[in-house]
Amino acid sequence: MNWKVLLALFIIIAITGLLIFSDKGRDFREKYLDKYVRSVGNFFKGITGKFSKPYPNNTFEFSLTTNPSILDGQNFDVEAVNFDGTLKYDSITVSGQKISVKDGKNIVLKTSGMVGTISIDANNIMRISGQSALVEINGLIFSPKDGEKVVDFSVTGKPVEYVLSNVYKEDLVFTGVSGMLKLKDLPPLALEKDNLSLKNFLGEIKQDKDSLTMTGKIEKATLNGINLILSLT
Repeated sequence: MNWKVLLALFIIIAITGLLIFSDKGRDFREKYLDKYVRSVGNFFKGITGKFSKPYPNNTFEFSLTTNPSILDGQNFDVEAVNFDGTLKYDSITVSGQKISVKDGKNIVLKTSGMVGTISIDANNIMRISGQSALVEINGLIFSPKDGEKVVDFSVTGKPVEYVLSNVYKEDLVFTGVSGMLKLKDLPPLALEKDNLSLKNFLGEIKQDKDSLTMTGKIEKATLNGINLILSLT
């Protein structure tokens, strides 16, 4: 490179350094240069913000009406959940003691602020176990023992009808589901033996004999491999 070009570059760099680090240069930098750098930074921040994950700030209203068998094999880890329903019970344990009900096999079970696990096996047998602020069975209330705040319990049986509120599940995958799917701002979709997966479901599950309804909010719904939420964004 020509020595004159090198000299010119050196002079430019020196002048730039003086402008930036001298008192006058510092004023110039604070008034103009720093402001420009911040503007550029905000511009790039705005761009990256457009690609940030939408959940949980942006969720979509959702409902699914189908048959109860779609929950077979599902498992829910629950916290602060209320259960209110009727089951054909197989076993009941409260505070370590087995409970028997003489008048028939159906029981009405209510819990408040439950923490624990709710699972449904392949034969549609539900197991509800954990701790609750109170447990009520056929009107009989089991309260915490002195010095304790919760009741340990476990109930197993076939659900007849129930409402399970404040349920969260990160991933729900259904195979061969039939029924009616509704998403906000989309027309209802009639399902017939379709594959449906939901991401970050938060809401209510309600069974009324042979009908099951899930309502709440989700981040994502995929039907037969197609992301339905894309059409709403």
